[in-house]
Amino acid sequence: MADALPPPERQVQEQPAPRWPWIMGGLVGGFFLLAAGLGLGWYLFYRPIVNVAVQLPAPPAPPAPAGPDAAQVKALEEQIEKQKAANKQIEDQIAALKDRLRADVCTIKDPAGKAPPAATPAPGGQKT
Repeated sequence: MADALPPPERQVQEQPAPRWPWIMGGLVGGFFLLAAGLGLGWYLFYRPIVNVAVQLPAPPAPPAPAGPDAAQVKALEEQIEKQKAANKQIEDQIAALKDRLRADVCTIKDPAGKAPPAATPAPGGQKT
């Protein structure tokens, strides 16, 4: 039984390794991982969403020219005159057609009509 105990010169107490470097390293490393995750999340997700949602106001429109262009005004006036002439021709055609509608029409009871209709122009401006 005397052999069960080691000799006193061999009894060296092993001191446990200090744990504080592992604890501090874990805390600092965790902090850096958390900071990197938050920074990456901000850069990849939050920043583009905010840039789209909160846009800068549109730049002001360029100033209008000082006055109307004389060539454009003249071209517009010529187009207006051409359109007025075309409108006059259409109005004359409508008036002639209205007169023809008011005229008497041949029917079975009155084949000749009460009065002969006014002479109508041939289509296409041809005279017969």
